Amino acid sequence: MSCTLCSFPIILITLSGTTLLSCSGAGGSGPHADTDPNGWSRQVSYTKTIPPFTFHVPAEGLAFAERDPLVAACTGAIERNCKMLEVDSFTVPYRIRFYPSKAAMKAAVNIGVSGHADYWNKELGLVVTDDPAVMEAENIIAPPIAHETMHMVAMEKWGFPPEDMQWLNEGLATAAANNCNGYDVHQVYSHLLSHDRALPMDSLVHRFYACDEMVAYHQAGSYAHYLLQHHGVQKLGALWQEGFASFERIYGITFAAMRERMDAEVLAMHPHVPLDWERFKAGCK
Repeated sequence: MSCTLCSFPIILITLSGTTLLSCSGAGGSGPHADTDPNGWSRQVSYTKTIPPFTFHVPAEGLAFAERDPLVAACTGAIERNCKMLEVDSFTVPYRIRFYPSKAAMKAAVNIGVSGHADYWNKELGLVVTDDPAVMEAENIIAPPIAHETMHMVAMEKWGFPPEDMQWLNEGLATAAANNCNGYDVHQVYSHLLSHDRALPMDSLVHRFYACDEMVAYHQAGSYAHYLLQHHGVQKLGALWQEGFASFERIYGITFAAMRERMDAEVLAMHPHVPLDWERFKAGCK
C-alpha cells in the first residue's frame, strides 16, 4: 500500500512572497535581501503547501527556477521511501527549505551541509545552486533529496535511533538514494572489500561520524540494503530501536557471521567494480 501522500491532490497555490525580518549586524545573506542602517534585513522567499509539507524557496536562483521539479522530486522520493519502509500514511507536517549555498544554510540553522533533516523541528534543508563559484568553493553535490527524506520517514516511523545505530540511520538513507556516480551501494562496498578499504564494524557502531564519510556511509548503506532486502522491515525497525547489542537476538545470527555471508555474496555479484577512487572521494556528483 502506498504512502498516503500519494492520495493527496496536488494543490496549486499561487506563489506569494513571504517577508522575513531578522536582526543581523552583517546584513542579509539570502536572495533579494537588503539591510537598513540599524541592521534589520528584509528577505523574500516563496512558499507552496502540499499537505502535510510546506516548501520554501529563495526568490531567485536555481531552486526558484526549478521549484516545481524540485517539489515533484521530493514528493516522489517520500512516496518511494514510504514504500521501502511499509509506511501506509505520512501525515506529519514538515517544512522543506531550499538554500542557495551551504553558507546560507549555516546562517539560517547553524549547520552548513548539502542537506539536513531536523527531526525535532520537523524541517528538511537542501542546497540547490548552479553558481560555479559556490559549487567550487563549497564542493556542491546534487541535492540529496532521497537521502534526507528517508531520514524523515524512518525517524517518524521508529523515532530517533540510539547512538550506536547512527550507522543504520545514515546507511538506510544512503541505500534510499543507492547511487554514487553511477554505482549502487553494493558495488561501492564490493570495491571497498576488494581494495581493503572497508571499515571494522566497531568503528561504524561506536565512531561513525569520525570515520571517512564516503566509506562509512556507503558501507553502512550496503548493510542496511542487505538487511532490509533479506530480513524485512520489522527486524530492521527492532534493531533501529533496540541498538546493536540486540542484533543476534533479532536476527538469530551474529553480525560477524552475517557480514561474512554478505561479503561473499556482494563480491560474487560484483567481482570487478571500476570505481574511480579519487572521483569517489570528492563526493557523489
